[in-house]
Amino acid sequence: MDLDYSLALGLAAALAAILGSMLGLGGGVFIVPLFTLYLGVDPKIAVGASAIAVVTNSVVGSSNHLRNGFTNIRLSMLLQVSTAIGAIVGAIIAIWADASLLKALLGVILVYSAFSMIRSRKAAYPNAAPGTPDPLALRATYPDPASGDEVHYVPQRVGVGVGVSTGAGVLSGMLGIGGGVIQVPMMNLVMRMPVKAAAGTSSFMVGMTAVATAAVFYSSGKIDPRVAVPAMLGVFIGSNLGSTLTKRLKTDRLILVFFVILTYLGVSMILDAFDTNPFG
Repeated sequence: MDLDYSLALGLAAALAAILGSMLGLGGGVFIVPLFTLYLGVDPKIAVGASAIAVVTNSVVGSSNHLRNGFTNIRLSMLLQVSTAIGAIVGAIIAIWADASLLKALLGVILVYSAFSMIRSRKAAYPNAAPGTPDPLALRATYPDPASGDEVHYVPQRVGVGVGVSTGAGVLSGMLGIGGGVIQVPMMNLVMRMPVKAAAGTSSFMVGMTAVATAAVFYSSGKIDPRVAVPAMLGVFIGSNLGSTLTKRLKTDRLILVFFVILTYLGVSMILDAFDTNPFG
């Protein structure tokens, strides 16, 4: 593997990290399609490298989200157990699954997430009133630098959130995407959390989820250092910038950009799975 190819992997990972950190998706949702569609990486090797990179992305990106107050730590700890268990199950499935199946599944997930996010663009919830029921003490507050407002919220339908998180963990393990592509729309649409709070909470969670995925792929010999190391370095550079941009951009514009990118990559992955991709 020559230096130019390693640089290309690193730059692709940096771009993925910038985009992934901005909405708490973990970067893996972009790394896998970029590596497989445009850089010729085997899908299973790409998933393994993505899991390693997602850990880096979470560590760097979530630190900024924590400083900005976007992360609901108590909620993340509640959801993390079921997500991690699901990730281990998903990673075991991925080791034996057909590569084309993984591509097609990731494509469907990308398109689903794109339309979920564009739907959430109009899902602006009013601040939670002081008397809003909060049996699990999950109420949180953060200042939104883009609007200048103080945002108060209480996550709703927590039991449903735990169930969806398990499914997100399975998909994370299978596809190396960290689970954020499911978690963020779920927190926003189902649990009625503001997008920035959902992104910050998801970013904190995806690293721990990806550790479980990476461990399974490593034990099965699916971690290639020639791919994983450039991916990790690129993510380290990009994730800091992405999480910084989150606080400066208005949510609706941010989601519109993600809709276009996720739809394009999702359709490309589905077509590539059937060897009919006109974009690659």
